[in-house]
Amino acid sequence: MPVEVVQFCWKYYLIRLQELFKDEGCDAKSRLDDNGKPYVTDNMNYIVDLYYKTPIKDAWAPGKEISKFEGVVEHGLFLDMTTACIIAGKDGVSVNTK
Repeated sequence: MPVEVVQFCWKYYLIRLQELFKDEGCDAKSRLDDNGKPYVTDNMNYIVDLYYKTPIKDAWAPGKEISKFEGVVEHGLFLDMTTACIIAGKDGVSVNTK
C-alpha cells in the first residue's frame, strides 16, 4: 500500500511506519526510480510502500494512524472514495462492491 510522505525527514517516516505495523508482519520500503533513487511524485514527495503479509482486516484503523503523521500527504487506502474495488491475487481477480 503506498503512503506519500514529504521529502523532509522521509527516512524518519519510513521507520515510524515500519514500527507502527511490525506486529502485523508489514514491511515498509522506499519506492525507488529506475536509477535507484527515491521515486518523486508529481507533488515532489516520496512514496513509502507498505507490504502486508496478510490482508488488512480493518482499513480504518491503519488509515487513522497513518493520517496522524505530520509528514504523510496521503495513503492508498482511499477510504470512502469508491464503491468498487478490483483485487488481483494469486487466486485470480475479484471485484468487491458496496
